[in-house]
Amino acid sequence: MNIYKITRLNRPLSWRLTSNRIAILGSVAAGAIALGWWYFSRDKWQIFAAALVGVSAFIAWAVARELDPDRPRTATLAMILATVGAFGPWEPALLVSAIALVGLRVLAGTVGGELKPLDLIVLFGAAAYCGTRVDAWVVVLLLVLAVLDEQPAGYPVATVGMLLAAAGAGFLTDVDFPDNNMLDEELLWGLITIAAIALAIRTTRIRSKTDLYGHSILWPKVRAARVMAGFVVIGGIIGSDAGTLVLMTPVLAGLVATALYRTFRPA
Repeated sequence: MNIYKITRLNRPLSWRLTSNRIAILGSVAAGAIALGWWYFSRDKWQIFAAALVGVSAFIAWAVARELDPDRPRTATLAMILATVGAFGPWEPALLVSAIALVGLRVLAGTVGGELKPLDLIVLFGAAAYCGTRVDAWVVVLLLVLAVLDEQPAGYPVATVGMLLAAAGAGFLTDVDFPDNNMLDEELLWGLITIAAIALAIRTTRIRSKTDLYGHSILWPKVRAARVMAGFVVIGGIIGSDAGTLVLMTPVLAGLVATALYRTFRPA
């Protein structure tokens, strides 16, 4: 079954590719490490929490594949960073990070082709959910930009209007404004994010091809995705309650890994 006939949001994982095997095994390893750590430090099993660490590592891997499609090693580094970040004094917002991943994928154009009707339904639901969270409003903007870029002529205005309406419905239904005074730690993470954006956008070309049709992935689209990834993280920092720090840990891990590889391994 050709999944691309149904959706352009998903990228199937083939076990034959080394990078995909690393993603799967690395996610399992991240969860196992967390499970062992919590058992020996707290003397009890936390299976569900450990599974979320594995999910966080996988999302970070996938984000890095969108932000740096030429370098599979960037994704591996992102997994390591996300795993380490999972032990910080915050809980990554995994559903929001997964939605951000989808938006970044569409914006970067790594799959190729126009969005399918099912994709729009998924994006409407995602926008509605993000509308309920102040820390995810930038993700709504990401989805809008992604749809504007990918939809054929004549559809973007209506589609964007429906996205914003869905987000507005979510906002009116259930939204909590944080009582947030910016902490020094949050300010530090914001500065790190800005530095990562600056370093990541210095690439001049992308050699990889789209999954569909084998077209060249356009550098301006990937650059836009890298910038928006940074804004998603900053939005999460500003819109979250004081003390939660980096809610978008997987997205930040993918962006920082991209910046590091772009800086120290530019070729």
